[in-house]
Amino acid sequence: MNITKEIIEKYHQGLCTPEEEQAVEKWLDDDGPDFAPIDPLPAGDSKFKIQDDMWAEISAALPQPKPSPVTTFFTPIWRRVAAVFVIGIAAALTIFMKSRSAHQQLIVIKNSSETTNRNLHERAYSISIGPKSNVEINNETGEFDFCGAVLINPKRDIELTIQGSCARADEKRGKMVLRKGQQYIALNYGNASHPGEVVILPQTSITGLPPLMQRQLMSQFNI
Repeated sequence: MNITKEIIEKYHQGLCTPEEEQAVEKWLDDDGPDFAPIDPLPAGDSKFKIQDDMWAEISAALPQPKPSPVTTFFTPIWRRVAAVFVIGIAAALTIFMKSRSAHQQLIVIKNSSETTNRNLHERAYSISIGPKSNVEINNETGEFDFCGAVLINPKRDIELTIQGSCARADEKRGKMVLRKGQQYIALNYGNASHPGEVVILPQTSITGLPPLMQRQLMSQFNI
């Protein structure tokens, strides 16, 4: 068996097989022409102490690995710069979230198009605003002012305080609970007996409207 550095290391770590241990000890006891006779290794603790001493001498002669260079980035000045940067980011996010929250609480949309609807999707509802119509919604109070025609699709049961902003000046606000799973149509409807009346009705009830208005709403909202 060839005695290699790896086998010697295993021998000193006590990991050799009996065959390898016997070969190493035979190699150590071999009286070559260039070596003086070596006494056999003692047994017990003295044997392991000699092994440790030999391995310490071998390790000292081996080349030592060079430590990897370490770049110190976070010097005190960089720590201060990083802290200012993090604080700035946090402040900007806070302002953005407050602004976004305030923006979502009050929504004002004016659809000036004469042919195309405008759609809005919120967490509690989706609406489609008809041509030449507008809405003002306060998500915090539930106030829903509109003028024209609007299709409302609640994503959960919601209570709205509804006012037709282009109806009569004395038109009172009214509260209504809109149920999830139904679509509602809000429109300003007027005739000779009820000028400027505000109508909120489920989509399935539009058959109660005049035929011309039914066809107009069905075409406008793809009903």
